[in-house]
Amino acid sequence: MIHVSREGQQFGPYTQEDAQAYLAEGSLLATDLGWTEGSAEWVPLSQLVGGGEGSPSPGPGTGCPKCGAGIEADQVICLSCGHNVDDPIEGPEVVNVAPQEKRKVPPSLTYENEVADRSSFVNSVGWGLLMASLMPVFGDGQWNVPFWGFWKLSEWQLMFNVLAPGLMGATLIFLATSMHGRGRGVIIMVLALVMAGVVIADEEVGRFNVPTPVEDTSEPIPEPLKEGEGTGVTDVPEIKIELENKNVFYEKMDFEPDDHMVSILVFIVAWFGIAIGAKSRYYRIESAPAYIISTIGALAMIVFWFLPGMYGMPVMAAVEALSDNIYLGAGLLLMMVMQLTAAGFCLINTLGKRPSQMKKFANIAVMLTVTSIAMPVLPVWGKVIYEETVDDHARAQKRSDYVGSQFGKIWTGAQMTQKNLALDKVEKPLNAVIGAVCGWLMTGVKYVAWLGGVLILFPLGITEMICGTREQDEGFIVQQQ
Repeated sequence: MIHVSREGQQFGPYTQEDAQAYLAEGSLLATDLGWTEGSAEWVPLSQLVGGGEGSPSPGPGTGCPKCGAGIEADQVICLSCGHNVDDPIEGPEVVNVAPQEKRKVPPSLTYENEVADRSSFVNSVGWGLLMASLMPVFGDGQWNVPFWGFWKLSEWQLMFNVLAPGLMGATLIFLATSMHGRGRGVIIMVLALVMAGVVIADEEVGRFNVPTPVEDTSEPIPEPLKEGEGTGVTDVPEIKIELENKNVFYEKMDFEPDDHMVSILVFIVAWFGIAIGAKSRYYRIESAPAYIISTIGALAMIVFWFLPGMYGMPVMAAVEALSDNIYLGAGLLLMMVMQLTAAGFCLINTLGKRPSQMKKFANIAVMLTVTSIAMPVLPVWGKVIYEETVDDHARAQKRSDYVGSQFGKIWTGAQMTQKNLALDKVEKPLNAVIGAVCGWLMTGVKYVAWLGGVLILFPLGITEMICGTREQDEGFIVQQQ
């Protein structure tokens, strides 16, 4: 390991490879002094490492033991510093610096970039939660905005599910610009603990139920009248919509949390571990606690995919899903590959690697873990949108056909006008398609933002606490890796 000194400041220690890389990019200078354990004196860094622009070229003989300048083999006095090469020189204590002034590795980001990146992350999560609170929920061709009139809801759990994401989101948006470091992390952790505490205290909250439109289909839509059966009396089938308290996302995804509790707990440990550890190492690549947390998360992720549960191992469930729903099966397998790859990057991302490599591996692990969740959700929810759109179109078409059949053959313009007026009272099939596509898409976004925002609160808060407050760069300025 190489210790580096410049004008009374000491940096490192660095490995031979890191020192050579920093010297080449200009973060370390050829004129800096270097020392390794067991050496008797400090020597120019270029003499220990070699490389880098501006490195002094030694003469054909040896180098001066004091300044490193090249001297001839038979030369006694160094022409650069006047040192007698036969005289002993002072030891490394001449430039020794207190341990608290040492910095093992240069920061992975500049002060401005790190502050902006961390604040942007907090702000994005905040807007996601706020959007989840305000967006409508869709069902059976109708919209409902639970936030409007939340005070009229019959149960406090429903009020909490409507208001909590909005309040947490607004708080995060405020914190993104008003605070930095551990103070912000503590507040985020408090929000996460409150949410977790309420969910544990009342499992109904954890179901994330909201008032959802549901059509009463107990009375079927009449079949179109045959030719000659029209009475001229306009009968428009009434659409009866009721609000039911449920999680339409869980329902359409065919997911029941109580059936997978053990797997969910293991996955949460894995998710938290990788998200916290890898994201923290992106900012603090030398952090040993972050490395330990990411390693625990990686091992938990491996256990999750191969842990036997009620329906067997998740990896086998993903394979078997290919026969029932090829899109779901392919999505699950892709999620598995991405998450296991992220775990692999965490395990090989040891503290002894080059700083730039540690930063790169940490960033890849975070990106793979976060984006992997979308792999099975997108095809399944796409199927939901398609099936619900086809159903809504069929029902709208059936209503339209029944109303139109009541007029039989049209003989006069007045009859056509009456028919058009009657058809205007029912939803057009094309409008039903547009409404269903937009409605179910927005419903999916609402629940993903709600559940995803809650899931990321703990990692977000702990990451802020691990990284702490970044001090502005002074003195030793380094280039980004």
